[in-house]
Amino acid sequence: MPDGLITSVSYISTARSDLEISDFQDILDSANLRNEELGLTGLLAFNGLNFMQILEGARNDVNSCIRLIEGDKRHEGMVIFDRRDVPRREFPDWKMAGVLLNQAEADFELAIDELLSSEWVNPETRKHFESFQSFGSPAE
Repeated sequence: MPDGLITSVSYISTARSDLEISDFQDILDSANLRNEELGLTGLLAFNGLNFMQILEGARNDVNSCIRLIEGDKRHEGMVIFDRRDVPRREFPDWKMAGVLLNQAEADFELAIDELLSSEWVNPETRKHFESFQSFGSPAE
């Protein structure tokens, strides 16, 4: 990897069917601790059915973290859909920002729109999360 570039990896996965909102908060809490140790940043979104995450940092640290995430039993079917080397972080202020997307709440649009409005966020990343946002939430 050329000097000055960081690795950015994005994936989507399916949550375990009995995952609770409190589990999502636990995931965010542990991600924030781990990412601070590894120097990683990113954004994790959960719509009640699926996760979508972007992780960014040094290649070896991102790859190590992805291996840990792959082994997490709270989700399955992880698919990495974007992996690239970039000149700067898209989410430099967030060890791991988290957004709970819930169609029943109007505030979710503001939360994700605010996170994606940074000048650092790549238009492609913005499009990925906007598409994910349109997936909706689980039927009740």
